[in-house]
Amino acid sequence: MNQENSPRGFVKGLGPPHRHRDDRAVLMEGLLVARGVQFRERPPWRAGVLALPRSVAYLGWIAGPLMIIVFYLISLLTSMLLADIYEVNGVEHGRYHSAVKSIMGHYSAVGVSIFQCLNMVLTCITYTISAATSMKAVAEIACAWRGSTQCFDTIWQMVLIFGALQLFLSQVPSLESAWWVSAMGVFTAIFYSCVALSLGLKYSGAHLGSVGGIVSDPADKAFGVLGSLGAIAFAYSFAVILLEIQDTLRQPPKAVKTMKPASIISISASFAFYFTVAVANYSAFGNDVPGFIFDAYPGPKWLVLIGFICILLHMVSAFQVYSQPMFDTIESHIKAWSLRRRRTLHDAEDAPPAGKAAEAAQAKPAQEGPGPGEDGSAAGPGAGAPAGPPTALRRVSAAAGERLHRISASTGERLHRLSATASMYRVSTGFANQEVPSNADHDYLPLWQRIAIRSAYVFFTTLVACIMPFFSDMAGLVGAITFFPLSVFYPIRCWRIVFKPQGAFNHMLYAIEISMVLISAAATIASARNIINNWSTYKIFG
Repeated sequence: MNQENSPRGFVKGLGPPHRHRDDRAVLMEGLLVARGVQFRERPPWRAGVLALPRSVAYLGWIAGPLMIIVFYLISLLTSMLLADIYEVNGVEHGRYHSAVKSIMGHYSAVGVSIFQCLNMVLTCITYTISAATSMKAVAEIACAWRGSTQCFDTIWQMVLIFGALQLFLSQVPSLESAWWVSAMGVFTAIFYSCVALSLGLKYSGAHLGSVGGIVSDPADKAFGVLGSLGAIAFAYSFAVILLEIQDTLRQPPKAVKTMKPASIISISASFAFYFTVAVANYSAFGNDVPGFIFDAYPGPKWLVLIGFICILLHMVSAFQVYSQPMFDTIESHIKAWSLRRRRTLHDAEDAPPAGKAAEAAQAKPAQEGPGPGEDGSAAGPGAGAPAGPPTALRRVSAAAGERLHRISASTGERLHRLSATASMYRVSTGFANQEVPSNADHDYLPLWQRIAIRSAYVFFTTLVACIMPFFSDMAGLVGAITFFPLSVFYPIRCWRIVFKPQGAFNHMLYAIEISMVLISAAATIASARNIINNWSTYKIFG
């Protein structure tokens, strides 16, 4: 193995090593990929961009653009802080939860893992809703072209169809086995995002919208504004996977020196895109802009149709990207349980029958040599050493111990080795059992177990999406719940513990923490309230 492909400074518990890449390539990806994520695995923009114009509509011409700028600046700052804690006291943290555990302790790492799992599950539900909405729009456009009055376009039916598709795709063992899914997601996301941008600019000459935004009764207005803040936060989630990306950089130079400029470029490009799409589409459609921006475009119909199809294909890919870490987590514990069970059965088979063990115990005094006090002679070198069955027992025990040691060493080697086929960074929930190889190491459960586990997960996300198919509100809920802990609190707190800042900068960090926790809490309540209100008038099979 050459030096470039050899593991460097791997620390136990930080996850598998990685393939190093040239820093210039990373900078180029920062230019090409709007969120700085690795181009080969994840699309450059989240579907949250589709809800931004509606968020600006609730906030109005002043507060709307201003809040997009504020969330951008906060995301940029916390990303810089998080990049700084990748290496602490010579230890490199290749996983977010590993960095938090090393700096803040076990319980804080559990908190990170909980929010990461929430983010993945809720995002899968949101993407299912987005896919169903796109399928519904495609069906309506097709029916309009045919002049049909009866159209198969009910949202819950589309959710079920998408769930059935994911039920099939989820049986793919790992993302490495479905590289084409990720590639499809990247290119379709770029296409529909450019369509949203170009059509928004095309119709922006209407100069609609108002300073105060959508007019409604005070309660609905307040909850709408807070829910919109959550939807904006949903678009900014770079910190969740920053350390995983940083862990793929080749050193020297230090990973932080490469990661910071790449993050600045990518997050700034992401902000420029978000800002332009939100402002242009709000100017085009004003306070009547829908929560799913593609529903507003009057034409050209063929371009809108292709855009909806690309959204659907992107959601197919994105669902798998967010589901596979959950599959790996759940299946790792099943593997560990199976391994413990096999070890227990193996030890039980190696143990001698009870009758033979009793005979061995009775024969022990006769087989022992005379003690030093019996005939006045000193004990020999082998005196007192049992022979026969007890010796065999010890040999069996030693052999079993050696076998377990080999199993442990083999498992550790597979966990720590550099994967020759890995071309993507790997997201970990933090709850996976580290004693067994992961799916990324090509160690899988039996097919029937994978089918049962993954089908149950897809069924759950499909059921929730079917009951509550409200895209913008669900996007707001995801952002409201996960943005503060993952993108604000833990990065700032870890950085403060390591670098111990003083003065005005430290006061500014406290002000950001306090303001964002209040906004996130209020946005969570507002998003939940908006979902409940919509659900109260929604007929699932209507």
